[in-house]
Amino acid sequence: MSDYVYNLAKKHHSVRKFKPEPLTRETVEKLIEAGQMASTSSYLQTTSVIGVEDEEKKLALKEVSGQPYVVDNGYLFVFVIDYNRHSIVNEQQSRDMSTSFESAEGLLVGTVDASLMAQNIALTAEDMGYGIVYLGSLRNDVARVREILDLPEYTFPLFGMALGVPADDENGSPKPRLPLEHVFHVDTYNKDRDVQRQQLADYDQTVSDYYKERTQGQRTETWSEQVGNFMSSKQRLEMDHWLKNAGFNKK
Repeated sequence: MSDYVYNLAKKHHSVRKFKPEPLTRETVEKLIEAGQMASTSSYLQTTSVIGVEDEEKKLALKEVSGQPYVVDNGYLFVFVIDYNRHSIVNEQQSRDMSTSFESAEGLLVGTVDASLMAQNIALTAEDMGYGIVYLGSLRNDVARVREILDLPEYTFPLFGMALGVPADDENGSPKPRLPLEHVFHVDTYNKDRDVQRQQLADYDQTVSDYYKERTQGQRTETWSEQVGNFMSSKQRLEMDHWLKNAGFNKK
């Protein structure tokens, strides 16, 4: 039994600095093909991917994201929950499917499908020697992204992915993840909060040590401090409005 994929997955880290080497169309299409083979709920295939090649569109998306690697990369994907194709099928059916794709469950299915497809693409790209970074920051202005990409009803831009050849001075490394015993529960959820607190305290120290070593002491924050700062300030409370505006989460 080979540990190749396991070892490849363990080396993952976000790459935010790329060489100015564009991916070939052949490579892009191979990545999409690999993504399409991810599991899809009930064979619904609720994802589309927009390959953004136009420089003006990339610059416009950079304004939304605020990240330079939206432009400075080998290629840019935007992953879209897509029930537009299902709405076309619905026009030819005697039964009404819209209740399904306008529902909260339809939204969850589309989100899972898109995420599975994206992770297939990410792992395949890393196997090819590329680096990737996900771009949830495209949800900073959903209306603008929909306008830039000319998205129809029943589609939603979920996240982006920048990828390419890592720059020579790109020196990222895998961040330590939560301990396995904290995220893996057997048969029932471990609700012992004292145990959980101790696991989180130990993990906080691990993360603080990681940052301290990586930055020569300039960063020392814990994981709890980092997520506390993020989740108390970056909430995107308007997301329900934009989901309903696109035709989702109505039921």
